[in-house]
Amino acid sequence: DSVEKVDQLARDGKIQLITEAQVTGMDGDHKLSSIEVTPKNQDAIKIDTDHFIPLFGLSPKLGPIKEWGLNLGKEAILVDTKDYQTNVPGIFAIGDINQYEGKLKLILCGFHEATLAVQSCYKRIFPDKKLVLKYTTVMGDPGAK
Repeated sequence: DSVEKVDQLARDGKIQLITEAQVTGMDGDHKLSSIEVTPKNQDAIKIDTDHFIPLFGLSPKLGPIKEWGLNLGKEAILVDTKDYQTNVPGIFAIGDINQYEGKLKLILCGFHEATLAVQSCYKRIFPDKKLVLKYTTVMGDPGAK
C-alpha cells in the first residue's frame, strides 16, 4: 500500500523518486539545500531540496567475505552481541549482514549495533583513553549563534 502511494506521488509529480542510486553529496548551511545522487550507470545529478528521505532496501550477499575465515550463519556473519565483533578480533559486523539470537532486521537495531561496535573500536585504538559519551540532544547546534 505505501509503495503504491509513493509511486502515485511520483506519477503526480509531487515527489522525485530515484531508485538504485548512491548519495554522493549533501549541501546546506545549517539546513539542507541540495543533495547529489549518482544513479546506477549515470552521471551524478544535483537536486535542490528542502527534504530528503533515503530508503534502503538491501539484500545482503556475502560474496568474497565468505572467504575471510569468519564464522557464518545462514547468509550472515555470526557476532558477539556485546560489541558485534566477529570471531576474528578487530572485525565487526553490524546491520543486516550479521546474525545472532533474537536478531531483528530493523534500522533502529543497526544504529544500536553501530554504537556498541564503535565504542569497542575506540577502546581498541585508544586503550589508555577514557571514552566520554555526550548527550547530543542537549548540545544544540554548535554552529548557531
